[in-house]
Amino acid sequence: MKSRYRRHALAMADPELPQPVPFPIRIVQEPVTSPTDDGPDQPAELPGRRNDSFYEAWDKFLAIEPKRALSTSTMAKKVEEERKAVDETPGDGLLVQENAATSWEQAAAECKAKVAAIVEECKMLNQKYRDMNFDLETNKYCLRSLTGRDPDAIDKIDPLPWVKRVEDIFDDPQFFIDGATATDVHQGSGRDCWFLAALMAVTAKKDLVDKLCVARNEKVGVYGFVFYRDGEFIFEVVDDKLYMRVGDDDELSVVRDWDKAEKQGVSLKHDGEKLKAKLQKSGEALYFSHCRSNETWLPLVEKAYAKAHGDYFAIEGGYASEGIEDLSGGVGVVLNPEDIMDKDRFWREQLSLVNEKYLFGGGSKPTSSKGLERSHAYAVLQAWEEGDLKLLKLRNPWGSVEWDGSWSDGDKLWTADMMTKLNHRFGDDGVFWMSYQDFLKHFPSVNRVRLLNDKDWRVAQQWTCVNVPWTVDYLDTKFQFTTSKQGPVVIVLSQPDERYFCGLNGRYFCSLHFRVYKEGDDKGSWLVRSMHNSGNDSEFTRSVSAEIEDLEAGTYNVIFKVTAIRIKRLPTAEECIVQLAVERKEKLLHVGRRYDYAQTKGNRRAMEEANKLQKKLERIEMQKDRFKKARQLHQQEKGRARRCKQRVEDSMKEKRKAFELAGGQREKQKRQRMRGRRKHESTAGQVDAEVERGSEPKTDEATPLTTEPEDMHPEDAVQQPEPVQADTVGKDTGGNLETLSRGLSGLELSEKQSSNVNGSRCVSPLDEDDGYESPLEPPEELDDDDFDFDSDMEGPVDSSEDEDPRERRKTDIFADDPWNALCVLGLRVYSLHSAKVCVIKSEGSS
Repeated sequence: MKSRYRRHALAMADPELPQPVPFPIRIVQEPVTSPTDDGPDQPAELPGRRNDSFYEAWDKFLAIEPKRALSTSTMAKKVEEERKAVDETPGDGLLVQENAATSWEQAAAECKAKVAAIVEECKMLNQKYRDMNFDLETNKYCLRSLTGRDPDAIDKIDPLPWVKRVEDIFDDPQFFIDGATATDVHQGSGRDCWFLAALMAVTAKKDLVDKLCVARNEKVGVYGFVFYRDGEFIFEVVDDKLYMRVGDDDELSVVRDWDKAEKQGVSLKHDGEKLKAKLQKSGEALYFSHCRSNETWLPLVEKAYAKAHGDYFAIEGGYASEGIEDLSGGVGVVLNPEDIMDKDRFWREQLSLVNEKYLFGGGSKPTSSKGLERSHAYAVLQAWEEGDLKLLKLRNPWGSVEWDGSWSDGDKLWTADMMTKLNHRFGDDGVFWMSYQDFLKHFPSVNRVRLLNDKDWRVAQQWTCVNVPWTVDYLDTKFQFTTSKQGPVVIVLSQPDERYFCGLNGRYFCSLHFRVYKEGDDKGSWLVRSMHNSGNDSEFTRSVSAEIEDLEAGTYNVIFKVTAIRIKRLPTAEECIVQLAVERKEKLLHVGRRYDYAQTKGNRRAMEEANKLQKKLERIEMQKDRFKKARQLHQQEKGRARRCKQRVEDSMKEKRKAFELAGGQREKQKRQRMRGRRKHESTAGQVDAEVERGSEPKTDEATPLTTEPEDMHPEDAVQQPEPVQADTVGKDTGGNLETLSRGLSGLELSEKQSSNVNGSRCVSPLDEDDGYESPLEPPEELDDDDFDFDSDMEGPVDSSEDEDPRERRKTDIFADDPWNALCVLGLRVYSLHSAKVCVIKSEGSS
């Protein structure tokens, strides 16, 4: 994975230096035929939900280390000391209030003490110093990043460059010869022109160079350097081993008429040993940066800077403003000349003060123009003004290839008088002059650093950690600073420099912005905004700043917003740790501790633990909510089932009631028929008796032969048959039965006689069926299908009402991979008088 710095236009600068040699000399190497060499290793993406936290995996990695390593490691001690300092401060991050020079003094004192201890030990053992933590001979990760990326200069080269000590490279090595100057700097095969341009700018102030290398012993081969990082000075100690272009085991071939495309030419006879001995001497024998003389300060500073960042790969690509800031402790910004309103004022108040109040560099255009290399960094060494003429002196880190426009070497504008005044000599040494107007035209980015590390300036800084929301807006968290007296103030909002822990950066990249308000006037107009970035990248720069030349004493609020993006294809810190814990454990430990140290400033561990606890509580609450919702749904389903059942029961109850009523009516009618039948039977029995006695049957008005209702009309009366004569029936049981039958057959009933008044059939005394009628069928059982659809009873249960927003996360864009961006950031306030800074978090804010 490339660092984000590799993606910048300036980072892709430094095309290969021209090699105008008539007889090319090349190193013959065996081709790399490894079938597994598919490029740098990339940590594999772990299955399941991706975790962007660092400390959970980091703690597991440290847990397998011996306790002795945890207690004796210098870097581990620093982390513990920083963690204690954070715990002792009232805020949730590191709080520092001191003189701007105090941090450098502490770092320099520690560096000198360590170098002195090494010198004493080496003299006692009669051995030169060997830096086991950054041993170029045995550790390939001095060049390669944690993820296995090599610098572009040596990508795919096997074997790696040869390594020798300074005394074996130079016949008479000297750390300085008449001090460090810009003309000492010559870029090698590395792509770090931005850092070398920064070094050239710093050499214009001797006191800054002296503060850079604070301790050394050339005989022992130990050197101590101090750099600025994340609001404080740090130190690095290195030995004097350096990478070589040609090694003792390399086979050399000298050819002429070399064809680059065909990679072949006419071979020439030569003495390989003598040629090799010559190529392994002087600064030009070094693979990376070098001086043309026997001076060694440049390659050793470059090595120490690479060690501070973990490897040479980490320092490829960048901005001169950030490099000058790292070397001086100032505040770096990048200005676009198109945004400068008053260019004369800019010259008068800033650019003309180069090497006094400011240091400057410049980044050229993406395309080559008039001798300027594309996307290349240059150092501004001097400003000169006479009348309306404004000139700037610049230098190319290559030590060659110069500007060929107005005021270039050999231009007709030069006169002997001007060359004397400017102390200029023609020659291809990378130094050239150009007009102020041409500078603004051909350098779209002006790198400026304000120097603030002297004893007149005081600095107060406060660090914290925030959760970065997906939607961009100003956060509830804010900084507040108070100045005791009126005067100039420089405000810097920064995040840890990710260059120091390439490979553990994770997937999130953040950019910063802030506004400054007078206390009590947060709704009004801001005093100043962060208009300047430390690098040319308008997004995801490591710091933003603002300056107020005359700020009244008082209390001010700094509100800020953090914009984050996530690149899903990049590995998380956890994935890197899991993947590399075994095969690259030493490199991982080296990079991880620097990451831990940087993140501890804002107490990121506490934020991760708080987020983890919050997510756990949310999961518990969501589980409770799910159980509650499930119970509510179950109750609703049961309620609907009960209502449906009740509907069926009520309907069946009505049908049964109707059935019972119908049955009761039929029973009543049956009883009525039975009573009528009994009356008929009684009357018939009397008739039979009279007939049997041979007498005329007696009739009684109270008991007629046929039953008539009291309210029956006369016309509805039943026509009674004529009485049977006794002489026709017979006077004894032995009478003529035939005659009796004829008499009974003469008893005819009319149709009206067989019906009652209501039209229902009356039971005839001669009816053998005795009132038979088919029985009532019982009501059929009902179910839900026998009713019309009722949405209130049979529709689906609506679970969307009062739905918890957390449940809807399952369908959002981060359902499978939750957004979990954290940003450690700190506010630094520089002033000439005492100042205090604190962080204010509203209740429940991130």
